[in-house]
Amino acid sequence: MTVIAYILCFLVIPLLLAGLLGAFLMWLINRNKVKGDLSLEGEGALRSENDALRAKLRDAEGGVKTRDTEISGLKAKLAAGAAAAAAGSAAVAAKSSDNEDDDSTYALEWRNRYLAARVKYLEGRVAEAPKAKKAAVKKAPAKKKPAPKKKAAPKAKAAPKPKVLYTDGPTDGAPDDLKLIKGIGPKFEGDLNGKGIYYFRQIAAWKAKDVTMVEGIIDSIPGRIQRDEWVKQAGGFAKSAGKASAAAPKKRGPKPGSKNKTKAASAKKAKSATPEKGSLDAYHADVLGYHKTANRYKVKAIVDHCGIALRTRDGSLVACTDQKEKDTVAKNWCQKKLGLSPEKAAETVEAVCKEMKGQRFKNRVTFYYLCAKTTRTLAKV
Repeated sequence: MTVIAYILCFLVIPLLLAGLLGAFLMWLINRNKVKGDLSLEGEGALRSENDALRAKLRDAEGGVKTRDTEISGLKAKLAAGAAAAAAGSAAVAAKSSDNEDDDSTYALEWRNRYLAARVKYLEGRVAEAPKAKKAAVKKAPAKKKPAPKKKAAPKAKAAPKPKVLYTDGPTDGAPDDLKLIKGIGPKFEGDLNGKGIYYFRQIAAWKAKDVTMVEGIIDSIPGRIQRDEWVKQAGGFAKSAGKASAAAPKKRGPKPGSKNKTKAASAKKAKSATPEKGSLDAYHADVLGYHKTANRYKVKAIVDHCGIALRTRDGSLVACTDQKEKDTVAKNWCQKKLGLSPEKAAETVEAVCKEMKGQRFKNRVTFYYLCAKTTRTLAKV
């Protein structure tokens, strides 16, 4: 017992006390150590976290610079595209202006050629007048000695008419039937009339340059005029027409005071009372058939608006059976001139077609007048 008590007193108890003391010391050391304290380990962790955040910030700044570079490149491409579009529109505008200049130049050339031919024609008429007047003068016989009879002087030949290639209309009588020429149908005849070509003698006077020019304006296949020999055929028809007119016997008028004379006078008076086809009176008379109080000045305004288009048969009429023709009237007259909406314009054209249904050949001037009257827009004409 003594040994055991001795061991307990000097070995176990000291060790137990030493352990308790060590545990107490450890508790004292660790009791104030909280997470986040600026100890050596905490400071190291903060530094590591700071370095990581700095690295992420540098990466973010690099990404922003890259995006800025991409945005600058896209802006440069956008500016280049806008410049290219502007250059393209300028080129298109320049091309359209060139085309307009070409059309204007062509129209002026056409007009100048007509005026030059007209001047030649008038010069020939002026030169012919003095000769005819001089030939008509007869010498008065002497009072005492009768003048010996002389052979009648040959009549002065009329100066040949110039070969007018282009005219403003059928100025030299009724136009020839150009469809007699092989290769010319109603369409080509209408195109030629629209360009001032009405007679065989005009086509017969064409040169190589004229043929090339005409092929370009009547939408013909290149070489067709030469292949079908329009110029040669026209020359033959012109000669035969000249011979026929020269060989035709002159009709004698009725004797004065006879019944035929009276009938002829009444027929002439009736003919003069009928308005000439294509005149303002004729257009106004046609409109009066649909509107008894039609305004003559409005009719004249429509005639002036249509202009040279009325000189051709297709241009002076409106075909209600052709949808393309009705669309053109609705767009060019009802919308642009009268200011109607597309739907209202189409309805107006259909209504006028029904109103003029009984007339086979619908006059364009009358058709336009009725469109304005139906929509109560005559004030815009």
